[in-house]
Amino acid sequence: MTENKAIYFEQLNGIRFIAVLLVLLDHWLIPINPFSFLGHLGVVIFFVLSGFLITRILFQNADDCRQNHSSILVKIIRFMYRRSLRIFPIYFLLLLIGLVFSLSNFKNLWPYLVFYLPNFYIMTKATWLGIWDHLWSLAVEEQYYLVFPYFVLLLAPRKYPLLFILMLLVGLGTRFGFYAFASSEMQEQNWMWWYVNPFAALDCFGLGGILAYLFHYKQNYFQSVKFLKVGLIVSLIAFLAILNLGELTIFQHANIWSIVFERISGAFFSFFLIALSIRKDTWILSAFLKSKPVSYLGSISYGIYLYHNVVMNYYHDEGNTIWFYLNKYLPNFHLELVNFTIYKFIISFLFLVFLSSLSWFIIEQPINKYKNRI
Repeated sequence: MTENKAIYFEQLNGIRFIAVLLVLLDHWLIPINPFSFLGHLGVVIFFVLSGFLITRILFQNADDCRQNHSSILVKIIRFMYRRSLRIFPIYFLLLLIGLVFSLSNFKNLWPYLVFYLPNFYIMTKATWLGIWDHLWSLAVEEQYYLVFPYFVLLLAPRKYPLLFILMLLVGLGTRFGFYAFASSEMQEQNWMWWYVNPFAALDCFGLGGILAYLFHYKQNYFQSVKFLKVGLIVSLIAFLAILNLGELTIFQHANIWSIVFERISGAFFSFFLIALSIRKDTWILSAFLKSKPVSYLGSISYGIYLYHNVVMNYYHDEGNTIWFYLNKYLPNFHLELVNFTIYKFIISFLFLVFLSSLSWFIIEQPINKYKNRI
């Protein structure tokens, strides 16, 4: 076993930046973006990364419970306290803004948003939520945090590999069940059911858990593995091939490639990307991931992701976003579509970084200092 000590993974802020950038490219370049999968991949990277980081923290807590007979209940309370301190303040600040300005049907949606259930609204109503669309992924993570710690803290270490294999099977099985038993019409019209379903994301968290297990309990083996770069290349090729196969089918969503295999192939790519980033040896992206601008943007990535739909939303701008009001005071350039879309992206991105920086320094960072109070 490794010692229970804090480890700062310097390059993971860079991974966070890559993930959030993919989401922004997908959501903000809609008129000119030929790669509709970018946002999907960005979310999958976040899921696998959360699976790795959270599971490793829980391993440390579980080791302490076994070695020092610490209270499991105390560990769970402390875990939830620290997670809540990191996630809740600006999340509920954003909801308060939605309430005050009545943004995007907030009055009807607030129970789902307050109780982290927007993904269940999307599944049951077969519709998205306007500028609140992206909160489904935060809901999935929160639902995961509420249940997963008990498994790690109560199981013996020898059972962990079985737990992660089961998570892989449940994630794949949920999506395959939807493909096998739902009609093509339902799959096409209600494809969001598998996309935002918390069970359908368990394979991503499971792969993150496997990575945490290797790093925490099999450190020597993990550092000696030689095939990570090959795995990264192969998984990327597989991901792109699966996307291409999905494009060749009759239906955009109702096909086995999009429903079952796209997410797991993206998760394997994320697995190898993160694994290479936490190794002791450097690799081709090390300098980029560790660079100050990238690392900084990664450190404020939660705010970037949380606020981006309120800064600009392609489908729901009017009356709901900062860009809608800001645009009135910007120079009125007569630009072609491509130039205007890029111009809009750059202005919105700069404002988003400014807003997220204020959020980080005024709210998130000061509050985060209280994480060790209990």
